[in-house]
Amino acid sequence: MILHLEKVMEHHAELLYLHLSEPKLYEYLEGEIPTISQLKHQFKFAALEKSPDNDTMTWLKWVAMLPQHQYVGVVEIGIFEDAYAEIGFMTFVDFQNQGLASVYCSLAIAQARNRFDFPALYASVNEHNQASRKVIEKLGFTLHTINKDAELIKGKLSDELIYRLSF
Repeated sequence: MILHLEKVMEHHAELLYLHLSEPKLYEYLEGEIPTISQLKHQFKFAALEKSPDNDTMTWLKWVAMLPQHQYVGVVEIGIFEDAYAEIGFMTFVDFQNQGLASVYCSLAIAQARNRFDFPALYASVNEHNQASRKVIEKLGFTLHTINKDAELIKGKLSDELIYRLSF
């Protein structure tokens, strides 16, 4: 499967909103589904490689695409001043369970590593999110820490699993 990454720009907000407003994507996340204006705001910062809420973080964000210009997901890597780096990703509903996430995440990791030097990459995954855990483990991440009852998802406490990939 050939995928490529395109840097997220503000105009992607409208192109991706239908995909990113799908409730299934937020099943294991504490946050709410963003509005179109919130998404535009976030993407404006992503285009500048800056976080909207942390001015010490470099924020790399891409949309993954198939050759037919079909958007399949988004991936982001945040890199902090102390060289702490964290990855996050979402595969759009129509493209889940096809093995695409590990492909586009590995592309993002390679691009980030070409530009920045960080000793490890972390991923925070809800204990119940089996699909994301499978992707992270396929990429070579290992379980690093378990934060007990750290997340409140739909009124229930659950563990946050922190995975690490060392370079």
